[in-house]
Amino acid sequence: MTTAAGRTLHAGALLPELIAVRGIAAVAIVCAHALSMATRGHGGVPPSVEYARLIVDFFFIQSGFVLAHVYDRTWREGRFHYLTFLGKRLARLWPLHVVTLLVVAALVLAGRAAGLETENPHTLWSFAVTFLMLHSTWATSDLAWNWPSWSVSAEWCAYLAIPLFFLAADRVRGSAARIAVGLGLFVACAAFSELVLGADIVTLTYDGGAFRIIPSFFAGMLLRRMFDDEPALVAMSPRGYAATVGGVLAACAALIAMNATYDALWPLMVVLTAALASRAAQPKPGLLRGRALAWLGELSYAIYMTHAIVLQVTFTSAKLLGIGHTFPQRAALGFAALIATAVVAQAAYTLVEKPGRSLMARLLSQPRPARAFAAAADRTGAGR
Repeated sequence: MTTAAGRTLHAGALLPELIAVRGIAAVAIVCAHALSMATRGHGGVPPSVEYARLIVDFFFIQSGFVLAHVYDRTWREGRFHYLTFLGKRLARLWPLHVVTLLVVAALVLAGRAAGLETENPHTLWSFAVTFLMLHSTWATSDLAWNWPSWSVSAEWCAYLAIPLFFLAADRVRGSAARIAVGLGLFVACAAFSELVLGADIVTLTYDGGAFRIIPSFFAGMLLRRMFDDEPALVAMSPRGYAATVGGVLAACAALIAMNATYDALWPLMVVLTAALASRAAQPKPGLLRGRALAWLGELSYAIYMTHAIVLQVTFTSAKLLGIGHTFPQRAALGFAALIATAVVAQAAYTLVEKPGRSLMARLLSQPRPARAFAAAADRTGAGR
């Protein structure tokens, strides 16, 4: 039996709690967007729902944590290969991103042919920028095409800059320094966003999502390094874990009730990530380790990337059919879209994401022609 003192978070080991909560968080985003569409014209979205935008920053923190969990050791040992890393991340993100982009493009063209025009500016330029996953860099004038994918662009920009993140993390040593730097960077970025960009940092999307991810991604990386230096993080008792998670949720609820700024909830997202990662070091079964939640976590990317399409098709179709004028009808449409998103996401995962990831991984792992020729020559020479 593993004792608390003997626990450790092994590099690259599965983090089931983070996977499960990622799925729950994706569903929460769908619910928030469904409620937003259901209440349109009927009083608007309750202010508390707007705090769901912090879930994306929670994803960013997790992303930094997980990538450090997988690649930090190879970086420190000098075995990190930048292009190989980018290839793997591209294979993870791009296939489903491109397919959902093309689906939205087909819907936009079909709508235009039927005399329907969308609110967002769907142009060839914004399509090209989105195709390249650079639409979180001030390169477009608004959210366009598959609008939730702005965060995929932000992730990709962070991946492109991963050596800089690792180099910066190398210069921050000790848990106290990591906490101070992580929090200080967020405060500095939030202040810059307010004073220079004129917006709360956690509201940036096409207009600076690549900037928004910086403090969250870096905080996740620093947090993972703290796990290597602080045995207490992985020795958290079940009661301590439950108290921490419960305390984070209670604090979030209290801050939302007080109409606090979005920024006030950001540190709690870091604490929640730490608690979930700590639980991952324990071998015992847990509430978040069931098959259903594991499935939901695996499906989280597909849920996130397809839900806006499903919502738009659902509510637009209802409008064309002359239904969905009352709030109960629109609420029913939102619920139907939630169920439909699960079905579509499963299909997208099975038919696009999973095979697309495998195909791209194979294509990107193919040797260059010169290397292939040299390898063939070596084999031929060896047989002489």
